[in-house]
Amino acid sequence: MHGTDKSRKDFRNYPAIDLKRYAYIISVKYAPGSNKEFVIFGDNLQRKGFDVRYILAHPYKDLEWVREGSEFITVSNGIRNIFIDFLRYLNGKKIIEIFSNYPPVFICFYNAHPLNPVIAQLVRRKFPEAVISVYLHDPYKPDKSPYGWKKSLYISIAEIVQDWTVKYVDHVISPSEYSQKLFRLRHPSFSGETHLAPLLIPDTFRNSSQTRKYFSMVGRAHKATGHDTFIELVNYAAEKDLNFKFCLISSSNISGFLERLTEKGRARLRVINKKVITDSEIDEVVCQSYAVFRLAKEVTQSGVIPVSYMNATPVIATDIPGHSQHVWHGETGYLVPNNSSPQDIVQAMEYVKAHFYELSRKARKAYKDIWAEWNFDKYYGWLMQLLVNG
Repeated sequence: MHGTDKSRKDFRNYPAIDLKRYAYIISVKYAPGSNKEFVIFGDNLQRKGFDVRYILAHPYKDLEWVREGSEFITVSNGIRNIFIDFLRYLNGKKIIEIFSNYPPVFICFYNAHPLNPVIAQLVRRKFPEAVISVYLHDPYKPDKSPYGWKKSLYISIAEIVQDWTVKYVDHVISPSEYSQKLFRLRHPSFSGETHLAPLLIPDTFRNSSQTRKYFSMVGRAHKATGHDTFIELVNYAAEKDLNFKFCLISSSNISGFLERLTEKGRARLRVINKKVITDSEIDEVVCQSYAVFRLAKEVTQSGVIPVSYMNATPVIATDIPGHSQHVWHGETGYLVPNNSSPQDIVQAMEYVKAHFYELSRKARKAYKDIWAEWNFDKYYGWLMQLLVNG
């Protein structure tokens, strides 16, 4: 047994906390996709009466979601800088200084970083009453082969770092049932409690009148994300003169993928590629899309899916566990076989265009029911009960 999952109890009428108590959200590894998600968590804690503090990597300063009470301590952009950050803060002096000024009652780690277990151990020793948790988006990837050897090595190191962190935590929060299953597979003897709490994102949908014109690929790009399949699809649609337009938006280096475009394919594709892409820019593309593609060959969960649903946009995804848990075939999107041919995906696109309004309505409802920020109490009642009652 892994403890009880009380996360589905509904505590939306739970009273706010009266005393000044400090809750920390820590993401010293820069991962821009998770920024609004952990800030939404912090905002909800703030509304419950906590003074929420953030310990973050410096690049978060450039994003839209910046809150008071943030300490920016690491660079954490690339393996070399992560290692330098680890050595710089290994003695814990800076961390102890932060916590001594604002003693923690609760801490939640996001995104794997070798400093996480160091910080967790310090808190456990200096503030033994504090509740320590970790939000594990990707706890374990049993099959790393789709990522190539370099990315596979990085993932393996990240998993070891997360193993060390888990040793010091009381609660593990998983964003999906599949993620929770993988955590239990990796940590069969974990003695703390596990909780299910989907990624909560803000409702910024304001563009219901936007003209839908694209089939879009959104997010980071590497060997396992299916961008090669997407480029092949664009070339195929252009060659067959099919009535489809495409958009690709990514902060990754996608030059290698773009080199594979034919001249006709390039004319069909809008590209947005820069180092920092704001959430509003992503929302604009998603709102102009009939569907967003998730063509990954392996994934634990996609944060793009709830963003698409928030914008009332269906998702066309490969039929793997990390997608099929949230993309409901013929209801909120369309599932295609892993390693699909362009013909398979074109069939999905034609279905989405023909049934767009029904799919769009159900996608929006799925967002409201599962990922909307107002669902906080439904998933975190256990935390409020724990911190209020002790």
